[in-house]
Amino acid sequence: MTATPVRHRRVPPTTTTAPGTGQTGTGRPGSTAAPGTEAAGEGRGAGSGVARALVSVITTVVMVAAVAAFLFLAVGPRVLGYQTSTMLTGSMSPLINPGDVVVTVPVAVQNLRVGDIITYHIPVEDQRVETHRIIDLTINNQGTATVRTKGDANNGPDPWTATLAGGQVDRQVFTVPYLGNAIRALRDPVVLKVLMYGAPAALVLLLLASIWRKNPDAGTAAADTGAGTAAGVGAAAGRPLPAFDRRPLRRLAREMKSKEAARKFAAAYARLLPARVERISHALRTGNTELAMDAVLSLKTSSSMVGALRMEQHCLRLEHALATTDHTAAIRAGDAVREHQAQLEKALGGHTARRAA
Repeated sequence: MTATPVRHRRVPPTTTTAPGTGQTGTGRPGSTAAPGTEAAGEGRGAGSGVARALVSVITTVVMVAAVAAFLFLAVGPRVLGYQTSTMLTGSMSPLINPGDVVVTVPVAVQNLRVGDIITYHIPVEDQRVETHRIIDLTINNQGTATVRTKGDANNGPDPWTATLAGGQVDRQVFTVPYLGNAIRALRDPVVLKVLMYGAPAALVLLLLASIWRKNPDAGTAAADTGAGTAAGVGAAAGRPLPAFDRRPLRRLAREMKSKEAARKFAAAYARLLPARVERISHALRTGNTELAMDAVLSLKTSSSMVGALRMEQHCLRLEHALATTDHTAAIRAGDAVREHQAQLEKALGGHTARRAA
């Protein structure tokens, strides 16, 4: 499975006010301090000290978590040879749930056993990656394995027989619960922009608050600057997603170690797009929620991999509407998917005919 961005609820912005901006005529040279001003100043100092300590703790925790995630997801696979993938559906529940990260290691097909959980490319449709349990296994003299698989939560086996001709296949060794949700949250465009602009804005506000404590006369300017920064963050977060972004396709080319393979994947995506959109529309027209969810998950995943960000966003909205059984919202989201198809095909037209750069 590949990790894809998921939709998250926007968090309402908070407004930070410099301490004491409501006070006038105290703490300045030549003024007469009102009774209790000194105590109030001490209270503000203690409060700001606690706030600084809290910010320091949160920053440390975030940094440690980021380093640990980087080592586990980026360094570990290169050094230790394992692979990680995010479960997108509940087909393997309750053992592996949506949002869990599956850790696999390559094993020889001769070492496979019925009951093993493997991650492999299915031999139909877009050959997406699937993580399911082996229910039937045959290995010939040439070392080629033929398997039938099934999701633990599914009623029947997968409707295909897969041939594992490479000599090796990725077998599950353990699962990290919920980590995939965190990864997809960090890849969400809104979260990325909040981290990109919000963190520097918070540092600016803390710096301005520190300056204000040293020079109360600068309080008004600090508040104005902070408001401007927050407005800039909001404007940045409101930018629409592009129909096609080449960066995910470049990343796919690096992961596959082949620009040609990435180009072929994009070409296959463009070729299968009309049929996929029609499958979603047909499922919505006939009220087949299960078929609609399966179709939209497939389109969402491949859209994320190829860089069709706006189509992925429409799929996320449709997925949410289906999950919450909001029929009206599902119809609207399905219409948006269908209406965006032509624009996406036009955007892809100039890229699928040449190598991924």
